[in-house]
Amino acid sequence: MHDIGRWTVALSTLIGLGLALGLNPALYGATADMLARNTQVPARMAWMVGGLATGATILLVALQSFNPTNLVAAAEREADALALSRTIDLIAAGVFLAAAIAVVIWRLRVPRRAASARPARARAHPGSYFWLGLSCSIVGFTTLPIMYTTGRVTAGLSDEVVPRILAYAVFLLALIAPFVMLAGLWSRLPGTAAFVSRTYDRLIHLDYRWTYAAVLAVAGIVCLGFGLLAGQ
Repeated sequence: MHDIGRWTVALSTLIGLGLALGLNPALYGATADMLARNTQVPARMAWMVGGLATGATILLVALQSFNPTNLVAAAEREADALALSRTIDLIAAGVFLAAAIAVVIWRLRVPRRAASARPARARAHPGSYFWLGLSCSIVGFTTLPIMYTTGRVTAGLSDEVVPRILAYAVFLLALIAPFVMLAGLWSRLPGTAAFVSRTYDRLIHLDYRWTYAAVLAVAGIVCLGFGLLAGQ
């Protein structure tokens, strides 16, 4: 029962992290543009979500590979490695919480954001959407804390590789599902095109800084929990 509860909480967290990583105005703009123009939608969508998944995986592997705990674990005792891991988590928590506070201050001092960059042009090769997805999953206010937290959550589920991969697959499904579902609904329900266009137009111009601050704060709290509860 304890394992079921632990997996339920972990998978729910991973789904939320996947949805949060995909919450990017540039992705919304590109999706709205490709759907509105109705040009090579399947190919463009496939390239974009492929770039999203690839970028997220690269960042996850990089964060796991360059974890200082892994570099010293072979030379340090288990207790020392645990202490270092806790220290890293506490440092990460401090950085993420400080970043959340900085974003809140930015939002309060500068209520209106500058206009976002225009999405990729419809005439661009479908493969260009891969680089859009790749960049959006690597560069941003919340990408590092999201992927760091994702790595910690998956690593905490099991020492075995297969369960970690399955858990990460849930994260990837949550990341790409909204875009694939919207494309599917668009093709099957043409009457909703105007509604989706209006919705995306609003999403593109929304100020997501409160969302960024919330994601950073949650990531900080999760890392703080890992740091304080590790070994107990």
